[in-house]
Amino acid sequence: MTTGRLSTMRDCRSYVRSLRLDPYSSAHELCDQISTARGRPIRVIEARLPVPGPMGVWVCRTDDDVVIVQDLAVGAHRDHIVLHELAHILCEREGERYRHDEPALSALEGILPEGGGAVVRFRSVHDSAAEREAELLAAAFAEFAVDDRAEAKVSRDVQRYFGGA
Repeated sequence: MTTGRLSTMRDCRSYVRSLRLDPYSSAHELCDQISTARGRPIRVIEARLPVPGPMGVWVCRTDDDVVIVQDLAVGAHRDHIVLHELAHILCEREGERYRHDEPALSALEGILPEGGGAVVRFRSVHDSAAEREAELLAAAFAEFAVDDRAEAKVSRDVQRYFGGA
Protein backbone atom coordinates (compact mmCIF):
# COMPACT_ATOMS: atom_id res chain seq x y z
CA MET A 1 0.00 0.00 0.00
CA THR A 2 2.95 2.36 0.35
CA THR A 3 4.64 3.69 -2.76
CA GLY A 4 8.18 3.93 -1.41
CA ARG A 5 10.30 3.55 1.67
CA LEU A 6 9.22 5.39 4.77
CA SER A 7 12.58 6.46 6.13
CA THR A 8 11.71 9.14 8.72
CA MET A 9 9.08 9.69 11.37
CA ARG A 10 7.84 12.60 9.27
CA ASP A 11 7.25 10.20 6.34
CA CYS A 12 5.50 7.74 8.64
CA ARG A 13 3.25 10.37 10.21
CA SER A 14 2.29 11.65 6.75
CA TYR A 15 1.51 8.12 5.64
CA VAL A 16 -0.66 7.45 8.71
CA ARG A 17 -2.53 10.74 8.14
CA SER A 18 -3.04 9.79 4.47
CA LEU A 19 -4.90 6.64 5.55
CA ARG A 20 -7.67 8.87 7.00
CA LEU A 21 -8.33 6.44 9.82
CA ASP A 22 -11.12 6.71 12.34
CA PRO A 23 -9.87 7.15 15.90
CA TYR A 24 -8.55 3.89 17.35
CA SER A 25 -7.39 3.01 20.81
CA SER A 26 -5.78 -0.38 20.24
CA ALA A 27 -3.74 -2.32 17.74
CA HIS A 28 -6.74 -4.63 17.22
CA GLU A 29 -9.01 -1.72 16.31
CA LEU A 30 -6.41 -0.48 13.85
CA CYS A 31 -6.10 -3.95 12.28
CA ASP A 32 -9.89 -4.04 11.86
CA GLN A 33 -9.86 -0.70 10.05
CA ILE A 34 -6.95 -1.68 7.81
CA SER A 35 -8.64 -5.03 7.05
CA THR A 36 -11.77 -3.23 5.91
CA ALA A 37 -9.81 -0.72 3.81
CA ARG A 38 -7.79 -3.47 2.10
CA GLY A 39 -10.72 -5.84 1.70
CA ARG A 40 -8.54 -8.56 3.19
CA PRO A 41 -8.85 -9.83 6.77
CA ILE A 42 -5.99 -9.49 9.22
CA ARG A 43 -6.22 -11.90 12.14
CA VAL A 44 -4.13 -11.48 15.28
CA ILE A 45 -3.46 -14.57 17.36
CA GLU A 46 -1.13 -15.47 20.20
CA ALA A 47 1.16 -18.48 20.08
CA ARG A 48 4.13 -19.73 22.03
CA LEU A 49 6.97 -18.89 19.67
CA PRO A 50 10.48 -20.27 20.23
CA VAL A 51 12.70 -18.23 22.55
CA PRO A 52 15.06 -16.89 21.41
CA GLY A 53 13.27 -16.11 18.20
CA PRO A 54 10.90 -13.65 16.62
CA MET A 55 8.32 -11.94 18.84
CA GLY A 56 5.98 -11.58 15.89
CA VAL A 57 5.44 -13.37 12.60
CA TRP A 58 3.38 -12.45 9.55
CA VAL A 59 1.71 -15.36 7.76
CA CYS A 60 0.37 -14.39 4.35
CA ARG A 61 -2.29 -16.96 3.51
CA THR A 62 -4.41 -17.23 0.39
CA ASP A 63 -7.44 -15.42 1.82
CA ASP A 64 -6.08 -13.50 4.80
CA ASP A 65 -3.05 -12.28 6.71
CA VAL A 66 -2.28 -13.60 10.17
CA VAL A 67 -0.13 -11.79 12.71
CA ILE A 68 1.19 -14.20 15.30
CA VAL A 69 2.33 -12.59 18.52
CA GLN A 70 4.52 -14.24 21.14
CA ASP A 71 2.10 -15.15 23.92
CA LEU A 72 4.66 -14.08 26.53
CA ALA A 73 4.40 -10.46 25.34
CA VAL A 74 1.92 -8.26 27.19
CA GLY A 75 0.57 -4.71 27.22
CA ALA A 76 2.29 -2.02 25.19
CA HIS A 77 5.00 -4.48 24.08
CA ARG A 78 2.38 -6.83 22.62
CA ASP A 79 0.61 -3.95 20.86
CA HIS A 80 3.90 -2.74 19.41
CA ILE A 81 4.62 -6.20 17.99
CA VAL A 82 1.20 -6.18 16.28
CA LEU A 83 1.78 -2.66 14.93
CA HIS A 84 5.25 -3.67 13.69
CA GLU A 85 3.87 -6.67 11.76
CA LEU A 86 0.98 -4.53 10.46
CA ALA A 87 3.59 -2.09 9.13
CA HIS A 88 5.25 -4.92 7.22
CA ILE A 89 1.88 -5.92 5.76
CA LEU A 90 1.10 -2.37 4.64
CA CYS A 91 4.56 -1.80 3.23
CA GLU A 92 4.34 -5.16 1.49
CA ARG A 93 7.99 -5.90 2.18
CA GLU A 94 9.31 -9.37 1.76
CA GLY A 95 10.66 -11.02 4.87
CA GLU A 96 12.59 -14.21 4.99
CA ARG A 97 10.57 -17.20 3.89
CA TYR A 98 10.45 -20.38 5.92
CA ARG A 99 10.11 -23.68 4.13
CA HIS A 100 6.99 -25.55 5.24
CA ASP A 101 9.14 -28.38 6.63
CA GLU A 102 11.13 -25.98 8.84
CA PRO A 103 11.25 -27.26 12.47
CA ALA A 104 10.58 -23.79 13.91
CA LEU A 105 7.14 -23.83 12.27
CA SER A 106 5.88 -26.37 14.80
CA ALA A 107 4.63 -23.41 16.87
CA LEU A 108 2.40 -22.46 13.94
CA GLU A 109 0.73 -25.85 13.59
CA GLY A 110 -2.95 -25.40 12.81
CA ILE A 111 -2.35 -21.91 11.41
CA LEU A 112 -0.59 -22.95 8.23
CA PRO A 113 -2.74 -24.73 5.65
CA GLU A 114 -1.87 -28.32 4.84
CA GLY A 115 0.44 -28.61 1.85
CA GLY A 116 1.39 -24.96 1.61
CA GLY A 117 -0.70 -22.04 0.42
CA ALA A 118 0.91 -19.64 2.88
CA VAL A 119 4.10 -17.67 3.09
CA VAL A 120 5.56 -17.16 6.55
CA ARG A 121 7.45 -13.92 6.87
CA PHE A 122 9.70 -13.07 9.77
CA ARG A 123 12.88 -11.17 10.25
CA SER A 124 16.14 -12.35 11.74
CA VAL A 125 18.09 -9.29 10.61
CA HIS A 126 16.90 -6.33 12.63
CA ASP A 127 19.08 -3.60 11.20
CA SER A 128 17.69 -3.69 7.66
CA ALA A 129 15.86 -0.83 5.98
CA ALA A 130 12.60 -2.84 6.12
CA GLU A 131 12.96 -3.32 9.90
CA ARG A 132 13.72 0.34 10.46
CA GLU A 133 10.70 1.29 8.38
CA ALA A 134 8.44 -1.11 10.31
CA GLU A 135 9.65 0.23 13.67
CA LEU A 136 9.12 3.85 12.65
CA LEU A 137 5.67 3.17 11.18
CA ALA A 138 4.66 1.17 14.28
CA ALA A 139 5.77 4.12 16.44
CA ALA A 140 3.74 6.52 14.25
CA PHE A 141 0.65 4.28 14.56
CA ALA A 142 1.15 4.26 18.34
CA GLU A 143 1.41 8.06 18.42
CA PHE A 144 -1.95 8.44 16.71
CA ALA A 145 -3.60 6.14 19.26
CA VAL A 146 -1.85 7.28 22.40
CA ASP A 147 -3.58 8.68 25.45
CA ASP A 148 -1.01 7.41 27.87
CA ARG A 149 2.24 9.33 28.54
CA ALA A 150 4.23 6.15 29.17
CA GLU A 151 3.38 4.80 25.71
CA ALA A 152 4.14 8.17 24.14
CA LYS A 153 7.59 7.95 25.76
CA VAL A 154 8.11 4.49 24.21
CA SER A 155 7.23 5.98 20.82
CA ARG A 156 9.72 8.82 21.32
CA ASP A 157 12.39 6.34 22.42
CA VAL A 158 11.90 4.28 19.24
CA GLN A 159 12.05 7.48 17.20
CA ARG A 160 15.30 8.53 18.92
CA TYR A 161 16.86 5.09 18.52
CA PHE A 162 16.18 4.92 14.79
CA GLY A 163 16.74 8.62 14.17
CA GLY A 164 14.46 10.96 12.35
CA ALA A 165 12.13 13.60 13.64
